[in-house]
Amino acid sequence: MGRILDLARRDSKRYLTSGGFEVNITITTPNGVNTLAMTGYASKHFINFDSDGLPINSKNVHISFDENILVENSYPVRNSNNEVSLLNHKVSYPDSTGNIRTYIIRETFPDETLGLIVCILSDFK
Repeated sequence: MGRILDLARRDSKRYLTSGGFEVNITITTPNGVNTLAMTGYASKHFINFDSDGLPINSKNVHISFDENILVENSYPVRNSNNEVSLLNHKVSYPDSTGNIRTYIIRETFPDETLGLIVCILSDFK
C-alpha cells in the first residue's frame, strides 16, 4: 500500500467523522437488535435529475461514513459473501433545524479504496 493512499484514507475518514462537517448519526438494524451512534456526513437537499439529465425538485438524502466504525463496534455491515449489506437499516440524524429525521437505507455505494460507505436514504414511515 502506497504512502499517499494511506494519507488519503486517513484524511477522508477524518473529514467525515471529525472534520467539522460531521453530524451525529444513529443506525439500527431492520430487526432493531443492533443500534450504533456514530458521526458521519449527512446531506438533504431538493434537487435531483430526471432520466433526461434535467434538474427536478425532489428530495435527495444521503449519508457517508467510515465503515471501520461499524466493524469496530460489531455492527453487522457485510453479509456472508462479504458484500456491504445495509439495505433497510434505519438511520436518524438532526437536520439544520435540530429536528431528528429518520430514514431507511435504500442504496449503498461502498468505496473499498478509501473504506467509506455512501447510503442513499428514503423517508421512514
